[in-house]
Amino acid sequence: MAKRDIQDFVCKPFCSFYREGVKEELICNGARIVEILMESGVLSSLALWGIEQGSSLSTGGYSQLGEIVCRPCPFLADGCDFRSAEPPVDAEPCGGFILLSLLVGKSTGFMKRLKEIEVE
Repeated sequence: MAKRDIQDFVCKPFCSFYREGVKEELICNGARIVEILMESGVLSSLALWGIEQGSSLSTGGYSQLGEIVCRPCPFLADGCDFRSAEPPVDAEPCGGFILLSLLVGKSTGFMKRLKEIEVE
């Protein structure tokens, strides 16, 4: 899948950090997981159609998703406010995390699928 597709499905609609034309070769681990799910046929572009970001996410209650998405993320090393020990009140996760959390909320079996993903 092309980076442009991932940016259209994940970064542009869900990520407050995304800036068109700036470091477009970089994607967060959440976006990489969405890319893997789409390439393997677990997730389709149709499944993503119509998913909209609801109210902002809090930092609580996402430890399981955070372990899958954030721990291996290259941006965590640079200082991710959302996953810091004492996150600021207004800290937001990356677009990949937001989209994956929305997908987990829609399907009880989705978290199990995420645990099976191996990110290189």
